[in-house]
Amino acid sequence: MILNLNQRRSIFLWSSSHIRIGMLRLILQKKDDGDWWLYFGHDGQNLAPVGFWPKNIFTGLADHANIITWGGYTGSFSGDSSPPMGNGKWPGANSATYQDVQYVSGDGQGYAPPPWPGGVHADVTHKNCYQLSPFTNNMFYYGGPGGCSD
Repeated sequence: MILNLNQRRSIFLWSSSHIRIGMLRLILQKKDDGDWWLYFGHDGQNLAPVGFWPKNIFTGLADHANIITWGGYTGSFSGDSSPPMGNGKWPGANSATYQDVQYVSGDGQGYAPPPWPGGVHADVTHKNCYQLSPFTNNMFYYGGPGGCSD
């Protein structure tokens, strides 16, 4: 199975189709071939590879990333109201969440990023429609009802 995002060339090659929401995700560069592999699992001890990005599409990336981005994204046509993000709830115990957020060192060991504003930066473009909670205990909540039309 191939995910073709730009309709001209395949950039992500799947090796599994058993992915569910709520699973852990990890991206690592394999030392033997240099490809960037995506892993999913229910815990850090039982991650399985699901596919990879070939190293030749990352011509400017050496062996690590300088910026990591995660969170939610919504989109709508110009003039239309934006859709809900996550489950449509404002950040809190019943909203969408990223949990067990970790950076991975060169030797494969996970560690917690420092809380913002020092280590993790928050970027919310439409604060009247979407928000996120502070990053604490390796997690944050995010979401909102949407409804922006600019």
